[in-house]
Amino acid sequence: MLYVAFAKLGLALGIRAHQVTAVWPPTGFAIAALLLLGKRNAAGVFLGALVANATSGEPFWTAAGIAAGNTLEALFAASLLQHLEFDSRIARVRDVLLLVGAAIVSPIISATIGVASLIAGAVQPAAAAPALWALWWTGDALGAVIVAPLLLVWNSSTPARRRRMADAEGVIGTALIMVLSATVFLGWLHVPTTEYVVFPCVIWAALRFGPRGSALIAVITNAIAVFGTHLGRGPFAGTGPEAGLVALQLFTSVVAATGLVLGAVSEQNREAQERKDEFLAMLGHELRNPLAPIVNAAELLDGRNPAVETIRRQAAHLARLVGDLLDVSRITRGVIHVERRRVLLEDVVAPAIETWRHLAAQKEVQLSVSLTAERVWLDADAARFTQVVANLLHNAIKFTPPGGEVRITAAISHGVLLLEVSDTGEGIAPDLQAHVFELFVQGPPPIDRPRGGLGLGLTLVQRLVELHGGTVSVTSEGAGKGTTFTVRVPIAAAAAVSTSSAKELRPAIPTAAKRVLVVEDHSDARTMLTLLIEREGHLVRAAADGHEALLVAKEFRPEVVLLDVGLPGIDGYAVARELRARPETARASVIALTGYGTLEDPSLFDQHLVKPVEPEVLLPLLSAGER
Repeated sequence: MLYVAFAKLGLALGIRAHQVTAVWPPTGFAIAALLLLGKRNAAGVFLGALVANATSGEPFWTAAGIAAGNTLEALFAASLLQHLEFDSRIARVRDVLLLVGAAIVSPIISATIGVASLIAGAVQPAAAAPALWALWWTGDALGAVIVAPLLLVWNSSTPARRRRMADAEGVIGTALIMVLSATVFLGWLHVPTTEYVVFPCVIWAALRFGPRGSALIAVITNAIAVFGTHLGRGPFAGTGPEAGLVALQLFTSVVAATGLVLGAVSEQNREAQERKDEFLAMLGHELRNPLAPIVNAAELLDGRNPAVETIRRQAAHLARLVGDLLDVSRITRGVIHVERRRVLLEDVVAPAIETWRHLAAQKEVQLSVSLTAERVWLDADAARFTQVVANLLHNAIKFTPPGGEVRITAAISHGVLLLEVSDTGEGIAPDLQAHVFELFVQGPPPIDRPRGGLGLGLTLVQRLVELHGGTVSVTSEGAGKGTTFTVRVPIAAAAAVSTSSAKELRPAIPTAAKRVLVVEDHSDARTMLTLLIEREGHLVRAAADGHEALLVAKEFRPEVVLLDVGLPGIDGYAVARELRARPETARASVIALTGYGTLEDPSLFDQHLVKPVEPEVLLPLLSAGER
């Protein structure tokens, strides 16, 4: 029935011969139907074509011949595309080219069989065969290019990519394009070459909404344009009804193909991003797993051995690199949030200085700090803002030679904090200054890469500062002349309530031993964590997966559970729910251990620790016991 409806629409526009038209959407419908529903639906195509032609005044056998040609055309196109592994989402340029190729080749079958049927049935004279064949091929080919993409992409299993305000933007944009198309193709505006205003519309749809947007706009524009041209209006009507429709279909097919290519390129770019972020997150997670046992093993070794300090220092450095990697990944995916509270400037700068004071001393770099005389309050996530200062400070020390100086200064200007981290180091070339906040940008390093790093620190600084409603900029007079990074964020009014330091908020550590269950599938991490906790006098049991954890918990009745979330079989979330439901473990303190920075359901856990966990952070939590 759908095929008949499409066919009747096309046949109504037949001019030279009622059976042949420049507008033939059934080809696109048939190809899409066989690709989406399977080739056995070719019977529906044949019956639809037979009914449409037999009820249009043609002899039955002529109609049957035309129907056979239309069916073989669709079968050939669908088989060819499937053989070449065509993806109906049309999200790759390759798929656009395959579809256009099939649309060019397959109508040869339909045009040849159809025109031969018309001549054999004495419906059309033999002399008209060349012109009829060309018109038939044109209508089928352009119908496939214009109609098939719309049906394919809107019926694909992949949902449309959602963005904030995307629905409203799409509806408003489509309405405006309909008005613009009506203005141009219904002859409301008599200006030469006005039809080309369609291209910006299709480009917008392709870049914003991918293949779905470009295919929809192409069909809407084509429908309005065909209607106007059929009425003798618009830029294509001047050459006559039939010639005008041919020219219009050629023009619209170019518009549709252009939109499909741009949409595919846009979708491929999103998918490459949409994959890079996933790779970075997975890489960071996998790197954290071996880091955890290294950190705990170093804690168990003799601290007087210089090699142990080296292990600790390098493990901490690697943990920071992995942390930056994960943070950048989370920010680019929009899954990181800052918890802003009233904090003192000095309370977020001091930890950053302590983090890298040893590096400054090791490199013989003088470190000076000059904050404002008055107390400055910020609405900030203390940990994240400290991370901003620490990354800038580490960057400055890293690129400053021995004997140089790194300065941290702060000033207030019109309610805005100007926090500067400047150095007397290598400086930044002018052509690089515009790119220093981009991912993986470090400038042209020497082959030996003596300073290492991934080029993530400054990117993270910029994104975190933006999340705090501020900006960060860089200035340098050039290579060898030092660099200054300036962070600008709004200051806050003085705190209305008293604040306590982290040490004051930390619960007292009782001396009583606790029953601790360690659930970790990584064997080395499980062993080192168990040894570390046992050294503190706690009673420890270990489990390698969720099933074992639940069995041990039933008999062991742990007061504290260190639970890796990414477990085989039953994951950590399911284990936590079961532990909460059991009376013997309902009050246990459940601490999540993950290689990721976020949890799907944080309400299941009392604490969330990201691997590798520093012993000085973990052990006080264990001693606190049940909640």
